[in-house]
Amino acid sequence: MLMRFVSATLIVLVSLWHYGCASRILGVFPTPSISHQIVFRALTLALRERGHELVVVTPDPVNDPMLTNYTEIDLHFLYPDSDDGENWIMTLAKERWTDIQDAYLSMVLSQTELILDHPELRKLYAPNNGEKFDLMMIEMLYYPALLPLATRFDVPVVGITSLGLSLSIHYAIGNPIIHSHSSNWDTEERIFGEATLWQRLKSFVWVWKFLYKYRTRYMPAQQAMARKYFGNDIPDISDIERNVSLVFVNQQTPISYVRPNIPKVIDIGGFHIAREIKPLPKDLEKILDDSMQGFIYMSLGSNIKSIMLSDEARGEFVAAFSELPYTVIWKFEDDFLANKPENVIIMKWTPQQSILAHPNLKVFIYQGGLQSTEEAVSHGIPVIGLPVFTDQYVHANKMASLGVGIKLNIHFVNRHDILKAIRTVVLDTSDKKRMMNLRNLLEDKPYDSLENAIWWTEHVIRHKGAPHLHSTTADEPWYQRQDMDIIFIISAGSLVTLSFVLVVFYKLLICSIRAFNKLRARQKDKLN
Repeated sequence: MLMRFVSATLIVLVSLWHYGCASRILGVFPTPSISHQIVFRALTLALRERGHELVVVTPDPVNDPMLTNYTEIDLHFLYPDSDDGENWIMTLAKERWTDIQDAYLSMVLSQTELILDHPELRKLYAPNNGEKFDLMMIEMLYYPALLPLATRFDVPVVGITSLGLSLSIHYAIGNPIIHSHSSNWDTEERIFGEATLWQRLKSFVWVWKFLYKYRTRYMPAQQAMARKYFGNDIPDISDIERNVSLVFVNQQTPISYVRPNIPKVIDIGGFHIAREIKPLPKDLEKILDDSMQGFIYMSLGSNIKSIMLSDEARGEFVAAFSELPYTVIWKFEDDFLANKPENVIIMKWTPQQSILAHPNLKVFIYQGGLQSTEEAVSHGIPVIGLPVFTDQYVHANKMASLGVGIKLNIHFVNRHDILKAIRTVVLDTSDKKRMMNLRNLLEDKPYDSLENAIWWTEHVIRHKGAPHLHSTTADEPWYQRQDMDIIFIISAGSLVTLSFVLVVFYKLLICSIRAFNKLRARQKDKLN
C-alpha cells in the first residue's frame, strides 16, 4: 500500500513538474510542399508530446481533433489552383535558373502578404490581444517579413530548414560563403567535385550578384511588407534574421557535402523516417511478394510528377521497362499510361516507406529529393537519380559519388541509359553492400537527432535565447567577411609598388641608354 502511495505521489509530482516546465511555442512554416512540412511536423508533434503547447501556421495541417495543446492555422490556399502546378521539368529545360529564381521570389513575396493578411493570423498577432509565447520556430527560407512576429511576442527565434541552407541564410547568420562548394544548391553554376578556375570565377560572380540583388531589392520589399502589417517601429528584419538563436538544418554528414558551419547551425535529419513501417495494402503486398525476381520502384516525388515528363521521355521509360524481367511500381499521377507494358503497375499514390522496406525491391528511381534519399538509405536501397531542380542535384550527385547509385539527365533520358543504369545497379551487388554500409554509418551516432533537436529547442527556451552561439561574422560588412578590403589594400599596394619599380627601372633604362649613346658619340668624335 505504501509503495502504491509513493508511486502515485511521484507520478503526480513528475506531472506537475512537467506541466510547470511546459512552454507555448509558435511555429511558422509557410512553404506549400509536403516534403518540407513532414520535417517540421515531426518536431512540433514531438514537442507537444513533451508537454509544450503549440500554435502551428502551416499549409499542411494534421487536422487531428484528438490532438490537445496543438492549434493549427491552415495556409493550404498557398498551393497552386491547378492540380499539376508548375511543370518544373519543362520549365527548367527552357529557362535560366536565374530567371526562375527571380520569378519564385516574386511569388513568395505575394504569398507573404497573403499569410500576413490571413484573418486567424492577424487576430493572433494583433496588439494587446493577450497572446503570449515563449519561443517562435520559423522556416528559414525566403519569408523574412514573418520574423517580426517574434518581436511582437518578445520571444527568441529558432530557425529550421527541410534542406540545406540557402545562400541568403548562410550570409544572414554569418556562415562562410563558399562560392564553388558542392553543397550549394541554389546557384546557377552547379559544381560537383573539383572546380575549374573558370567555374570558380563564374560562381564567385553569380553568388555575389545574387546576394547583392537579394539584400538590396528583395529584403527591402519584405521589410516594407512587414511594416505594413506590424507598424513602422519594428526592427530591421535583417537584424532579426541574423540574431536568430539557432538554425536546425536537415543535413546528415554521411550523405551530405561537408562544409564549415558556425555553432548556431545544428544538423538534424531523418525526422520523418517511420519508426514502425505500416503494412502494405493487401493487393499491393501480394504483387510485391509474388515478384520473386524482384521489383523496381519509380517515383518523382510530390513536387515533380511523372506526368510532367514529355511524351518522348515517358515513351523511353515505357520502352525500357518493357524489356525488364522485373515488376515495376510507378507512381504515375494519371489513370492512363500509353503503351503500358504488362509488368508495369501505375499508382497515383504509393506508401513509399512501406514499399522501400520490402525485401524484393532492387532499385529506387527517384528525383533526388532529400527526404526520399534519407528513406532509401534507411532501407538500404540503391538509387537512380533524375534530378530536376534545387537540392536534388546535390543529393543525386552525392549518392553517385558514394557508389550507391547512378545519376541520369532527365532532360535527355533514353531507354538505353535507363536499362544500363538499372542493370548495373541490380546486377552489381557492391552497390547494395555500399548502401548497407552507408545506412549503418548514418545510424551510428551518439544521440537521437529528434531528441537532440528537442534538447536544443528547450535550451533556447530555458535561457531565453542563445546569444552565446552568435557569430560576430554576421555583424561584419560583406567585404570584411571575405577579407576583400585587405586583399584590395595588398593588391593596390603591390600594384603601386610594382608600378613604382617599373617607373624607376624605366627611368634608369632611359638614363643608361642616353649615357651609353653619349659615350658612343664621344668615342666616335675622338676617332674622327
